Amino acid sequence: MAILCPSTAIYHLLFSSLLLFFSCYVSGIPVYGAEEGKDGFHSTPVSSLLPKNKCSASARGGSQGLPITQKYGPCSGSGHSQPPSPQEIFGRDESKVSFINSKFNQYAPENLKDHTPNNKQFGEDGNFLVGVGFGTPPQKFTLILDTGSSITWTQCKACVNCLQDPSRYFDPSASSTYSSGSCIPAVEDNYTTTYGDKSTSEGNYGCDTLILEPSDVYPKFQFGCGRNNKGDFGSGVDGVLGLGQGQLSTVSQTASKFNKVFSYCLPEEDSIGSLLFGEKATSQSSSLKFTSLVNGPGTSGSEESGYYFVKLLDISVGNERLNIPSSVFASPGTIIDSGTVITRLPQRAYSALKAAFKKAMAKYPLSNGGRKDNDMLDTCYNLTGTKDVFLLDIVLHFGDGADVRLNKTNIVWGVMHLVFAWLLLGPPN
Repeated sequence: MAILCPSTAIYHLLFSSLLLFFSCYVSGIPVYGAEEGKDGFHSTPVSSLLPKNKCSASARGGSQGLPITQKYGPCSGSGHSQPPSPQEIFGRDESKVSFINSKFNQYAPENLKDHTPNNKQFGEDGNFLVGVGFGTPPQKFTLILDTGSSITWTQCKACVNCLQDPSRYFDPSASSTYSSGSCIPAVEDNYTTTYGDKSTSEGNYGCDTLILEPSDVYPKFQFGCGRNNKGDFGSGVDGVLGLGQGQLSTVSQTASKFNKVFSYCLPEEDSIGSLLFGEKATSQSSSLKFTSLVNGPGTSGSEESGYYFVKLLDISVGNERLNIPSSVFASPGTIIDSGTVITRLPQRAYSALKAAFKKAMAKYPLSNGGRKDNDMLDTCYNLTGTKDVFLLDIVLHFGDGADVRLNKTNIVWGVMHLVFAWLLLGPPN
């Protein structure tokens, strides 16, 4: 199940059904709602839709739980001086969408397209980072938060193919509690993990103390010691924190302490979010709503796929339901994924949403945004000279009565200088 925090969420949906990326999520899914605008609209300053280059002094979330920052945001402090271009972001995203679709037989593998610009190979494009420690005494590392994979790994000393900073690595010999090899029965000592953008990490397993927070310390945690890491994972990144549902995920390995419960609130670029485990994850609000996790396609339980599936039933635009049949979203289902950027909807659902959105936004001039070959975000408005824009409320209706109202940055994407805004929900890949 999942916690949703629309005030800082970025939502992503995929497939012939869809992939959904919630900002706040728990393995037992509480939902926070945002305030409803008048007559289904919100008045929003156009300036608030544009990229930020300073970390907000009132950045929220960092005081509770493990701080989360955007990889290329001003709060990350990870040395990312130049973020990827929109074309690169969209190219990486479409490649990951194709990869996920192929896992559920949505498209024949031979028909999958490589959307990366000029076929350039990019690494695991996780957008959000957390800091953790391994060993005794703790060695600290910055990892990509990933709900779509289960293996946690970090670069280790004596790597063959190293990450961008070869001087940042875990040194097993410097930890008094490290043991080489698997400490989980029936798991081999070596590992290989592949991500949607074809980046990989290979190495051997080791077991040591995992430090999430000073009060959240877990001994004999099994993680990958990455020695052959291919792909551009980004500067300042030391590995991946796997939060999927597999046997080796952080969620599964800490189940005795946290009961497989966690939540995350993903921040906007100029703020800090939080990752919480156990009781902390569900004690942040007295008004949580829950939606159930459901089985993924072709499995007896969604754990086998590693992804988190939920039931999306319908969408509201303004104050009106689109009345999309729930069967449209049912096969193969709706996935929550922290590593995907753009919300993907089934074609029938997207067409209905797009039509309703364009009708309500008719007072604003449509534009192609000066972009070419941009089939993914095809609803763009030129807001040059506009101080405030009236944005429609968009609500996602999930099972068990959990409604999630998207906030402005989950609905449109603004571009500096040009002052264009694209609808941030797209058709299937």
